[in-house]
Amino acid sequence: MRNMIRLALLTVCVLLFFASIARAEDNAKLVKRAVEESTLDQPGMMPFHLRAEFAPSQERDNDSHRTGTIEVWWESPSKWRRVVQSPEFSQILIVNGESQWQKNEGDYFPEWLRELAVAIVRPIPLPMNVLLECVKNAEVKHLMGQTNFNWSAINSSGDTQGNGKGYLALIDNSGFLFYTGGVGWSGSYKDFKDFHGHKVAYSVASGYVEVTAKVTVLEDLGATPSGFFDVNTIGSDVHPIETVVLTEEDLRRNLIPGKAIDWPALKNGPLEGVVWTEVVLDRTGKIREMIPPIADNPGVAEAAERGFRAMQFQTVMRNGEPVQALARLSVRFKTVRPAGTETFESARSYFEKGWEASLPAAKTTTPYVLRAEFQVGGNKGIETGRYEDTLISASEWKREAWIGSSHLAHSRVGEKHYKLEEGPGIGVLRLVMQIIEPIPTADTMTESDWRIKRDTVNGTKSIRVFRGPADPNEEYDPGHSMGYWFDESGRLVKFDIQGLEIVFLNVEAYSGVEVARRIEVVKDGKLALRVVVKEISPANATEVKDFKLKGYEWQRAFTAEVR
Repeated sequence: MRNMIRLALLTVCVLLFFASIARAEDNAKLVKRAVEESTLDQPGMMPFHLRAEFAPSQERDNDSHRTGTIEVWWESPSKWRRVVQSPEFSQILIVNGESQWQKNEGDYFPEWLRELAVAIVRPIPLPMNVLLECVKNAEVKHLMGQTNFNWSAINSSGDTQGNGKGYLALIDNSGFLFYTGGVGWSGSYKDFKDFHGHKVAYSVASGYVEVTAKVTVLEDLGATPSGFFDVNTIGSDVHPIETVVLTEEDLRRNLIPGKAIDWPALKNGPLEGVVWTEVVLDRTGKIREMIPPIADNPGVAEAAERGFRAMQFQTVMRNGEPVQALARLSVRFKTVRPAGTETFESARSYFEKGWEASLPAAKTTTPYVLRAEFQVGGNKGIETGRYEDTLISASEWKREAWIGSSHLAHSRVGEKHYKLEEGPGIGVLRLVMQIIEPIPTADTMTESDWRIKRDTVNGTKSIRVFRGPADPNEEYDPGHSMGYWFDESGRLVKFDIQGLEIVFLNVEAYSGVEVARRIEVVKDGKLALRVVVKEISPANATEVKDFKLKGYEWQRAFTAEVR
């Protein structure tokens, strides 16, 4: 019997493995098609002439001088001419075979402008094989009619731009690109129009100070003046501008040792972590552009920005010539709490302990069935509903709730999720599902959003983990905040969201978990909903259901549900 079970498990694992490969291949095909449809400067494309005008996307940035035009005359991937004009920098660039001719007005080519000029004709400047490798290894999420791909660094391609974090999104109903981004490239795309069978975005936005380029002309190239693509014409700059993308390791080789960053004491959030940014160096090694630092604790961002801007670099050289350089740059921070401030564990650790201490689904070694009833006040008076949770393993379970003619079911079989929602009372059923398992999954929380403080709930000493606005004394605002209260053992005793106070009562032990047998939801001091657990017991063969809900397959998106 054991050998049969092992063989069955091995078969399931093999099938899941090949299913994941098939999904990755399908995703790669979708991305490949979207990129090829949107890329103008690729082999086999009809020669074209393009003109676009750009300006800040937001009125608040109108004083940034980020206005101008981009014009491209393209005959082939190895023969083209581009003119970029803006108040602070202009460039004429001619590429013909292995040679180029370049004339610049200004000694620094702004990175936001360079990326915009590329994005108009080439949304993703990675080699296709590198991009598809990234996509096959990406985290895939579905949300609001779009499919999102996010990937971290890979090491097999040897492509510097491809060896950093990147992302892209496709619009599901059209298959078009929605947005893209990585080290040295970014863009968002809309207003697609046909050009010789390709779907070209006539509106392209890029940059952390966002600039939008509107295509005003896209036509066949037609005749060009004599010498239009001549790279031997007198007048080319002796030292043309080139921008290279570096790894952080390569960038640090040019870093001149300086003073360490002085980190402030932090009252909230993690005391240790990483803060990173992207910097662009001009040809003297000076930082000319930098995105606002992103930190595991926002409290260090201001100090990090001062520290990054104070860094000095030697000139980056390529083939004996100084070049502009772009790279991500990170530093670790470590600090302390202000004197007299208590130190707590991370919010993530309280959530993880709370999940294991309070919810039977955390103990998947013992299959169980949990049945409950709930009562809620409505226009028809007090209505009674049912909830049932059958769990066989972490990848085989079904949660259901009913009230009146409404039914909500969420299940999982292997890697497939199912969700059924029907009836006018679906909002109540969603609330019931949430309050029974309210602790958020780790991949939907940002540690720095949460603050921690000691508190008391009905005489029980607790740790409050909360986010949202708070006054200087960190008094909790129940109407605009979210909070979780855990007792000293880690068990969840209270949950607060959108003015609803959810209290977990009548706790009894089951299979190593402290299960609340009664959950009360209070709104404006009045009882609004009550859940009573009627039974929790081991699952047996007669209680194991078919968890597949045919026709209701569901892709897990950005949801806080752990299951």
